[in-house]
Amino acid sequence: MRFIITGGSGFVGRHLIRKLHTLFPKTEIHNIDINQSDEIVGFSIYHDIDISDKSSFSSFKFDDDDVVFHLAAHIFHPQTPYRTKRTKYFDKLNVGGTRNLIDCMKQNNVRRLAFLSTCMVYGVPKEKIIKTNHALKPNGPYGSTKVAAEELLNNFAEKKNNHVLIFRPGLIAGPGRFGLLGKLSFLIKNNLPIPMIGSGLNRYQFISIYDCVDALIQFIELDFPSGTYNLGSKNPPIIKDLLTSLIEFAGSKSFLMPTWGYGVKTILNLLDMLNLTLMYPEQFLLADSEFVLEISDLEDEL
Repeated sequence: MRFIITGGSGFVGRHLIRKLHTLFPKTEIHNIDINQSDEIVGFSIYHDIDISDKSSFSSFKFDDDDVVFHLAAHIFHPQTPYRTKRTKYFDKLNVGGTRNLIDCMKQNNVRRLAFLSTCMVYGVPKEKIIKTNHALKPNGPYGSTKVAAEELLNNFAEKKNNHVLIFRPGLIAGPGRFGLLGKLSFLIKNNLPIPMIGSGLNRYQFISIYDCVDALIQFIELDFPSGTYNLGSKNPPIIKDLLTSLIEFAGSKSFLMPTWGYGVKTILNLLDMLNLTLMYPEQFLLADSEFVLEISDLEDEL
């Protein structure tokens, strides 16, 4: 058995590879990515492969007893293209890369895969507690391409003896995470005011990177179960209390600034249309929503 990680140089991948190396020191770990991270040199075997280019897979040979962790994806970052080009950008890797991976797995009779999707597949929630059977109505191309990737993997899972485990995590937090959490850390570190979209009285669920990695490893330890599960922390506090705790923990002089949610989202949407993006629609449209994932089935079954 070998562990094959797509996107192993990313935030989740680096943590997963280190944990796998600790738990299974004699098992080969292969990192399929377009760059190598210094943090995991010595913990994995690196393969310079772009999974969105099917011909790129010719340099890698799968074994039929491989276990695949599919983490590679385009996410939101400073290099995310303008709104009109985002669908193609996300589709190329998130859908095309997934399709190429499945094709290569089929050719080599590889049957076991765990996939990290996203809670953004749900869009603005219609229920106070979001179950995995909630309607999938994402607010943009990132969530939409994750839905499409899930469909490809569910079709793959229908074949006898194939095993696919899909996780839909909330916002993953932990050391080395940038993006919105990096901006928040900057404000707190520099004692600057922290604007909230809305009153901050809503709950928005996070998950620790360590809990996320532990969930992925359950795929191995529970003998490769199949299914779709939400990932999130238990009993999430309201945003206002969460941010207040962070400010106090950091010893910062920052303070919270509630805003008119509808007005702020309208402005952010206009800025995004003008290619002056401060936040992406899939981020700010959920910011003042009650967003709590149902995780009881995860606790019961995994």
